[in-house]
Amino acid sequence: MNRLLPFWGLLFLSACTSTPRAKQLILENPLSFTREDESLTIAFSRLGDCRNAMPLLKNEQGEIIPCQFDDLDADGHPDEVAFLCSFAPQQRMTIDLEWIDPSEYPHFASRTNIRYGKVGEDGHIHEQTNDIHGRYGLPRDAATYPYQMDGPAWENDKMGFRHYFDGRNCRDLFGKRTEKMVLDSVGIKPDGKPGDTYHVWADWGRDILSAAQSFGLGGVALRSGKGLTLLGVPAECTTDNVDSTRFTLLFEGPVRSRFTLDFYGWHAAGATIGHLHQEVTIWGGYYGYEQMMTVSELPAGSSLVTGIVASRNSQPYVEHSHEDRLVSMATHDLQSYNKEYYIGMGLILPAENAAGSFHSPEEEGDLRKTWCMALRPDANGRYQYRVCAAWEHRDPRFRDRFYFLDMIDRYAQAINHPILIHIQ
Repeated sequence: MNRLLPFWGLLFLSACTSTPRAKQLILENPLSFTREDESLTIAFSRLGDCRNAMPLLKNEQGEIIPCQFDDLDADGHPDEVAFLCSFAPQQRMTIDLEWIDPSEYPHFASRTNIRYGKVGEDGHIHEQTNDIHGRYGLPRDAATYPYQMDGPAWENDKMGFRHYFDGRNCRDLFGKRTEKMVLDSVGIKPDGKPGDTYHVWADWGRDILSAAQSFGLGGVALRSGKGLTLLGVPAECTTDNVDSTRFTLLFEGPVRSRFTLDFYGWHAAGATIGHLHQEVTIWGGYYGYEQMMTVSELPAGSSLVTGIVASRNSQPYVEHSHEDRLVSMATHDLQSYNKEYYIGMGLILPAENAAGSFHSPEEEGDLRKTWCMALRPDANGRYQYRVCAAWEHRDPRFRDRFYFLDMIDRYAQAINHPILIHIQ
């Protein structure tokens, strides 16, 4: 699904301003290292008069830069232009804006994809843009299990991820060996039924993470005086600890895609948490994705928790502060199912969201063998973090522990020192 491409002309006609059209973007990299596929956004209203025209972005070599125009509030008007650019150390770059007729605007190859497949009434898997389930009767029977990949899956040209929508709410990891978007066909047997085709080696890659009794990489739990309570239930349970769960695809595009998950009535720590909202965004070129959360009132003395499954990690845990503005936590080891592949996993959080790391119990409790970070909301009530993951068969350099840790450090530096954008 792409909410944007079929309606671009209408969107631009209905969202115009009377200010002069921008002619150029001047971009500056303040850092002294190369930055590949830096994700950039500009408020669409800053580009000026869009009547009967759309801005085509061209680099200094005259090449068209793939971009998309996203309607973030679903009001029928574009709110942001999103695109990717690579920069040399301390490079200053000029991008020309060429305003063209909407009918002439090019379509770009996708570097991101969201796939939520579910069996329909005809017995075949169909892509869904939204879905909801209640508390009771969670699907568990293999013969009638409805989900293509247990729930929504998302990918870019680097890695893939998925969320167990069947009440478990675990976050899993797909290692990819290709830049192509592949998840539309993963998890489907030749007869068109859901099937576990992704735990075996394939040309595209495979499922590589053992989530064990954790929430995987970047999942969520509640920490209270009663211990740790997962958002979700084990695979053997058919009754959820959440009254109602909803998936909504917001948009897909060539450079970024976004969906939301909403959990209504989470029963935890002897209380009911009214609403937990998660927004997941994946960009092309990035070894990971972004998560933003908001939540209604939590039980007194409790906090949300995220983290990294640690059941296969035996190497040192690495936690860093970055200029007192960000906190990162990372692991690197033979962390796959049978410890056959090197996987690097990490989280990058604003310091105001990070309330201290700790290890869950090893053998007992609702959440086990997980390196956790307690979370606190920022001044706007938001929780934000980036999930990072890399696999040696995507790039053999990730066998090197320090190569992965250096990538996490550079990601943090890039967040702290964003590309400077001037509009002319």
